[in-house]
Amino acid sequence: MGKAFLFGGFIAVVGQALHDMYSMWFQMNEEEAIRWMNGTLIVCAAIFTPNRLYRRLTQFAGAGMIVPMMSLANIWSASALEHRNEGATEHMLSVGGSIIVTLIVASYVAALFL
Repeated sequence: MGKAFLFGGFIAVVGQALHDMYSMWFQMNEEEAIRWMNGTLIVCAAIFTPNRLYRRLTQFAGAGMIVPMMSLANIWSASALEHRNEGATEHMLSVGGSIIVTLIVASYVAALFL
């Protein structure tokens, strides 16, 4: 449990550092810096998937590595690699589709109460 907490915190620190870097170095406003930070983390997760680094990190860190946007990128990348000869797009959407529907429903319910 301690590793998950530390590793999840480390990912948050990296995300904040990316946000600050984009804000200061590239003079981006708050919203643009957040978008670029999220995109950078997603691309890193997609790059870590083919060489099995994401899986090793998940086995080491446990739940701390399951940040929603990074795990979704990992799911889609792994599915595309596994089914690249059979039509990667269909498998990516079938695996990630349930996650997207869950996120949409959860955000709708949250919007009702906020």
